Amino acid sequence: METKRQQRQFMQLAWRLYEKDPHWIPPLRQYQKELLGYARHPFHDIAQVQTFLAYRGDRPVGRIAAIVNHAHNERYQEKRGFFGFFESEDDPEVAHALFDTARRWLTEQGMSGMRGPVNPSLNYEIGLLIQGFDSPPTFMMTYNPPYYETLIESYGFRKAQDLYAFWGHVDMLEQLDKKLEFVVNEATRRFGVTLRRMDRRRFDQEVRTFLNIYNESLGGTWGFVPLSEGEVEHMSHTLKHLIVPEMTTVAEIEGKPVAAVFGLLDYNPRIKAIDGRLFPFGFL
Repeated sequence: METKRQQRQFMQLAWRLYEKDPHWIPPLRQYQKELLGYARHPFHDIAQVQTFLAYRGDRPVGRIAAIVNHAHNERYQEKRGFFGFFESEDDPEVAHALFDTARRWLTEQGMSGMRGPVNPSLNYEIGLLIQGFDSPPTFMMTYNPPYYETLIESYGFRKAQDLYAFWGHVDMLEQLDKKLEFVVNEATRRFGVTLRRMDRRRFDQEVRTFLNIYNESLGGTWGFVPLSEGEVEHMSHTLKHLIVPEMTTVAEIEGKPVAAVFGLLDYNPRIKAIDGRLFPFGFL
């Protein structure tokens, strides 16, 4: 995209494609603008992103981002490109033209393969929804029309990894296997684990501690690339506005945080109500 008008068209296309889908949740506009590289975001310090629009006449009918994540390729010694932010009408000609264009650009950058969707990496929104179209996505979960699977696979892509999202209810905690409770209690006793909530008085530091643990603990996860220092700083600033301290737990051994977990509220109904606009009068 070379002009501000084209960038707006790229972002607005999803609103037209999903206008009749009651389950679609619009993205937070400013956040997506940053991830696409249309505004400042530290992901772009370690990556290149080029966006493309497909037109029929003067009407946008599809879009794609081609992504070179240098941190991924350095970590895995690959020359792999990625695609993301894919949207298209139900038309193989449009989708295939987008994939061809992204592949050519990635080849020009020295890449020899292409994987996706990632928006724009595994640390953000990823994957293609292939089941579960009967309900809206929850916060930070991907969503797309059912026909995307056919469009993508008809080009020649094949599944690289299964990704799952799980639903549960707090009442299920009372039905957990008693053996699991024994394991938890024994591990807590044996290793001297103590549990606490995130400290409101040091909340910025606590969020950063969580992100550092995130980076250190996921090293063996498929495709994982640690957040850069800039991404940690940026994400900690964002998360501190979303995390509810009462929904957090930090595990410590001898006073050192070794694990952390937090639950996020499902902000999607509110994001839909404000149509993805935080400003001037949208609030989560």
